[in-house]
Amino acid sequence: MNTMNSIVWMFPIIFMLHDFEEIIMAEVWGKRYKKAIDTTWPEHQPFALNYVHCCKTPAFSIGVEIIFLIFVLISLFSLIFQNYFIWYSGFLGITLHFVFIHMVSCIRFKHYVPGIITSTLFLFPSTWLLFTSANILHYNVSMILLACLTGIALITLISPMHKLMGSLSRLLYKYSETSKRA
Repeated sequence: MNTMNSIVWMFPIIFMLHDFEEIIMAEVWGKRYKKAIDTTWPEHQPFALNYVHCCKTPAFSIGVEIIFLIFVLISLFSLIFQNYFIWYSGFLGITLHFVFIHMVSCIRFKHYVPGIITSTLFLFPSTWLLFTSANILHYNVSMILLACLTGIALITLISPMHKLMGSLSRLLYKYSETSKRA
C-alpha cells in the first residue's frame, strides 16, 4: 500500500469501523453510566447526551452517515483532482480525535468510553498511513502543521452533528408515534 490510490480509501474505512463501535455502544453506554456521565461531564457530554438525555442509535447513525458521506466525497475528490491536502487534513483530524477525544475521555471517565477500542487499535495504523502519505506527497513540517489546523477545523463538524442528533431523535420519535395514530 504505497500509492495514494489505495491509501486514500483507508480514511473512510477506518472512520466507519471506528464509528461502528460508537453506533453499537453509545446508547447502552449512556444508559449504563448515566450518573457517572452526569458527574464527569455536567455540561458538554459525549454523544450529545446533554441534548437528548439518551443517545438513540437511529439518530446517532444518521449523524455518522452524514459525516461518512463527507469523508467519502473528500476521498473521491482527492483522487479525481489529485489534490490530497483536505483528505490528509481530515484523516489527521480523525487520528487526533482518537487521542484527544476518546483516549483523554476514557482516562478522565475511568471507565470504558465508546470508540476507545477502535481508537487504540487504529492509532498506530493511522499514524503510519499519515507518515507514508506525507512521504508520497512530499509534505514538509509546515504543510503537516497546516493540515493539522485544517483537520481540527474539519473535525469540529462532529459537534454540530451531535446537536443535530437531538432534533433527529425527536423527529424519529414523532414519526414512530404518528403511525400509531393512523
